[in-house]
Amino acid sequence: MKRRHLLYLIGIVSLGFLLGGSLEFRRLDDKRAEERAARFSPAEYARDFWDNRLVAEMDSPQAVDELIRLFNTDMKGAIAKGRTLGESRVHTYLLQGTGRIVAVDKDGLLLSVLPEHTDPHVVIRTGAYIPGNAVRDASGLIDVSAFSDTMKFNRISAEINRIVVQEVITPFLDRQPQVGMNVRFIGAAEVAEDATERIPFGGRERHEGSDGPWHLLKIVPIQLEVEQAVAG
Repeated sequence: MKRRHLLYLIGIVSLGFLLGGSLEFRRLDDKRAEERAARFSPAEYARDFWDNRLVAEMDSPQAVDELIRLFNTDMKGAIAKGRTLGESRVHTYLLQGTGRIVAVDKDGLLLSVLPEHTDPHVVIRTGAYIPGNAVRDASGLIDVSAFSDTMKFNRISAEINRIVVQEVITPFLDRQPQVGMNVRFIGAAEVAEDATERIPFGGRERHEGSDGPWHLLKIVPIQLEVEQAVAG
């Protein structure tokens, strides 16, 4: 009887040691996870993404003129060519093209990118602040499930957009782009499923007999350069 009690007592003590060790390991794992989260730097992550990962995608952007035609005539076909985050009704695209500057305004450079049209169909964003997640999501290289909260995920976008302003837009604007110049670009765009239901890209809504603003595809530049200047 005493032997049975002794074995029982030994079993309880051993179980206590095991549970205690397990809890200790769990606390250690939690602590390490907290330390990793504390060390996470959106700026460093964005820098590595821009310098080392995004460049691999620069060989396969889609042609902007082909996408414009799809957006305006076959949105389902266009959606199939984009990337979608979860169940979102906004889709992202990595695209490239050449266009002629037909106007410069507060939103950016209005470009004509279709050979058969002289009117603008896209606007290259060139402001001091770039909103949205176009570059982050169009690449398909950053998985939201790898982040413990959406705040970190969104801060990465803000840092990527800051790089775009500092290293793409500002140097380009230093060249003083003007109407008539041809520019070559690679960029990213976010497009909602209903973006062209009422007005196609390149179209205008009429208000009381006058033309409203252009409805344009907004592109965040990743590479942007003057191809040539057109006289007159």
